[in-house]
Amino acid sequence: MPQFTAAITRGASIINPDTIEITDKLVIYKKRRIYLIGYDKIIIPISKVSSIEVDTGIIGTNITIRSFGEGIITGHNFTINDAKEIKNLIEQNIT
Repeated sequence: MPQFTAAITRGASIINPDTIEITDKLVIYKKRRIYLIGYDKIIIPISKVSSIEVDTGIIGTNITIRSFGEGIITGHNFTINDAKEIKNLIEQNIT
């Protein structure tokens, strides 16, 4: 199960970077809570993913994963290669 963590070199927080995991059926977004106790999670079934947007900036790349009624995942400060790999893995599992 591939796991991608926002890059510190791209401006991500050292203590609580965004993390996206891809399984064959789920996209899981995790971010450590402000007080460092536990995680906030958004879980979207891959079958419910409606669109994936990759927005490359000067420093880092943001990825937005939208779904049909399951919420929105917005991950910040990934490398462009990680963002493209996340998009490719999701698209491969949708079909």
